Amino acid sequence: MVLKGLLKIFDVLCDSTSIVILNLTVAVVFLQVIARYVLQIPIGWTEEVARFAFIWMVFLGIAITERQKAHFRITFVVDRFPGRARFALWLLGEILIFGALGWLLVESIRFVGMGARQVSAAMEMRLHYVYAALPAAVVLAIVNRTRQFVATLIERPANPFA
Repeated sequence: MVLKGLLKIFDVLCDSTSIVILNLTVAVVFLQVIARYVLQIPIGWTEEVARFAFIWMVFLGIAITERQKAHFRITFVVDRFPGRARFALWLLGEILIFGALGWLLVESIRFVGMGARQVSAAMEMRLHYVYAALPAAVVLAIVNRTRQFVATLIERPANPFA
C-alpha cells in the first residue's frame, strides 16, 4: 500500500515536471519572439533554454509513455501464437528491454560525465545538466517498466501485449 502511494507521488512529480518544462519552453519562446520581432532586441540565451527544456521534455515523455504503455508495439506475428508461447515471447521481450535499459543507463552516466567538461555557448552552463536528462529518463523508464512487468505477471492476461 505504501508503495502504491509512493508511485502515485512519483507519477504526479513526473507529470508536473513535464508541465512546468512545457510552460517554460512556451514562455521563453514567446519572450524571444516578442524581443526579436517587436522590440528588435534578440535575446541569445532563450534559444538554449528552449532547446535544453525540449530535450528534458522528450526524455520525460519516454518515461510517461512507458508508464501508460503508450509506446507503439508491432504484434501481428506474436498474435498468431497460442497463449503460453505468446507469454513466453512477451517475457523474452521484457528481458531484452530491461537489458537494453540497463546498458543505456550505464552508458548515459558516462555521457553525463563528458558533459561536465562542456559549456553551453550563450549561458555558459555546464552541459551535464542537460545530459542528465538521459539517465533520469532511463531510471524513470525502468521504474515504470518494472511496475508494468509486475502487474502483468500478477494478472497473467491472455495477451500481455494488449
